[in-house]
Amino acid sequence: MKGFISPLRISFVGGGTDMPFYYKKYRGEVITTAINKYTWVLINKWQNKNLLLKYSKSELVDSKKKIKHRLIKEIMKSYNFSGLDINFIADLPNRAGLGSSSSFTVALIGALEKFKGKKISKKKLAEAACDIEIKKLKDPIGKQDQYISAFGGLCHIIFKKDNVFIKKINIEKRKILNFEKSISLINTGIFRSANKILKKHVKKSKKNVHIYHEIKNLVPQFLLALKNNDIKKCGNILKENWDLKKKLDDNVYLKKFRLIEKKLKKIGVYGYKLLGAGSGGYYCVISSQDHKKKIKKIFKKKFLNIKFDNLGAREVKISI
Repeated sequence: MKGFISPLRISFVGGGTDMPFYYKKYRGEVITTAINKYTWVLINKWQNKNLLLKYSKSELVDSKKKIKHRLIKEIMKSYNFSGLDINFIADLPNRAGLGSSSSFTVALIGALEKFKGKKISKKKLAEAACDIEIKKLKDPIGKQDQYISAFGGLCHIIFKKDNVFIKKINIEKRKILNFEKSISLINTGIFRSANKILKKHVKKSKKNVHIYHEIKNLVPQFLLALKNNDIKKCGNILKENWDLKKKLDDNVYLKKFRLIEKKLKKIGVYGYKLLGAGSGGYYCVISSQDHKKKIKKIFKKKFLNIKFDNLGAREVKISI
């Protein structure tokens, strides 16, 4: 049996400059990576003309207009399908700061194109996902999630007014593996909608544009640290990005996070930041291997080890 998968992501530096209010005027840049946690979509023919949708809920509808899930409903408008059984499986919870909504969108579009028997390039897949989320649904989000989910890899992405340029970071494999091993994720146990937070960021964008400039300026510094295999410097820059992000909105940092950060400081990690829009989800931590062992011991089930995904969205064989 075949399915379609698209990876989640970790955004290290530059997040926010991939949003239209910024890149249309100044040019945005991010360093981001796809990881080995996925959204899975499986499509089978259904016994009649109904649509059976199984995600965190189940829907059985006889018309696309009756679909309640807003992303699925918008995507299905572009396809003349009926009589389908569509299953969605997520490796991690959504609303966790890992780009799950865009991964979901990329996976469904990719699966439907494959079901049609059509080939779709990674660029067109990313563009189609951006069109759904940003243009049609008018979500106040950026473009990095769709592109990194489609392309995969550890990437430097540049956003200009009329185009997106995605570059896989060209350094020795040993340096990438060394960086990969330094990363831990910590689950805060809080999951929230990014849209509500990002709407506030857009409203304050003119006032805070200097902060976005500072965030973007961290990208070449992070890139140089990667090339120099300087993991400690990468961690320091990650923390600097988090400190700047907190200046955008006081609400991205909750009191509950103080205990997490206190523990991380005591361990002596190189750096950390809360992923996504803030106010919940996962912390990304960069540390030495000795410190990583301590993180795992202290945070236990909240600790998550990841690897980079280099292939991006794709069709895969699934054994059931």
